[in-house]
Amino acid sequence: MSRPSPDRVSQLPSLNAGTILSCPQCGMGLYMLTKKVTRDGTCEGSVKPLAGVPEYTRGSLPKKCPLCQTGEWWYPPGTVHTLQHGWVS
Repeated sequence: MSRPSPDRVSQLPSLNAGTILSCPQCGMGLYMLTKKVTRDGTCEGSVKPLAGVPEYTRGSLPKKCPLCQTGEWWYPPGTVHTLQHGWVS
């Protein structure tokens, strides 16, 4: 998958606790935010892996979905795919 076009990326000031980071290809939920994350913040300490997904440590995010092996759900610096909002930055 290629990087989403700018017109498909929503600009949000923050993501709330409970937001699910998901694969844009197959829809699998990968991580859940356990606390609010602002655009200038980091996800460290606020991400809980869902079933069958590797634990998050800073700099170790797998970019490909572990289920379909094709969906790329994270692009640096800070563009992610969420179940609730689609692509956000």
